[in-house]
Amino acid sequence: MADELCAMVFEVTDQVSPQKPDPWSPVVTGWIGLAASERGLRLLTLPVHSYDTALRAVRHEYPDAVLVAADPFLLDVARQVQAYFAGELREFSVELDLRGRTSFELTVWAVAARIPWGQTRTYGWIAGQVGGGPGAAQAVGTALGDNPVPLIIPCHRIFGSDGSLHGFAGGLDMKAKLLALESGQGTLNLEEGEASTFCSYAKLW
Repeated sequence: MADELCAMVFEVTDQVSPQKPDPWSPVVTGWIGLAASERGLRLLTLPVHSYDTALRAVRHEYPDAVLVAADPFLLDVARQVQAYFAGELREFSVELDLRGRTSFELTVWAVAARIPWGQTRTYGWIAGQVGGGPGAAQAVGTALGDNPVPLIIPCHRIFGSDGSLHGFAGGLDMKAKLLALESGQGTLNLEEGEASTFCSYAKLW
């Protein structure tokens, strides 16, 4: 019998916080969808402009997930995501349920999850870490494009070898905002992003 999945949609609002890196840091708001099994988080969608759009994104992946309002696990994920966008959280602590994914995807995601806050890597670097040959960067890009839990597995921190942003499920504007948030810049400056010693971490199953 398949695990019962639960889902939730919540809004990220602009919260002024004394811990926010700078008053001019980029503001990211919108609606986010989550889905989880008893084993952990299976889906996190990036912010969109409406509740209905976020819900459709969840239903597209998990049409039978039960929509809930007060699941403790999902509420904690939502709290961490809010804190991330407020500049208060650099390291997520969320159990993930990534069953059904390929071993290559899991390996790529595990490497991506270890890229520190404020730093970036290239698709080619990821390919080298997973033992891929010269043509593996494209396969890495495909695996990252299928990442079901962006932010927690921070695929926005990965660039093309020429320094360009390249593709991102949430769009290049969102990718730029996330990188600017993490670098403490009001706008993204690819030459002056300052690395932090804090690392993103995720348990992968």
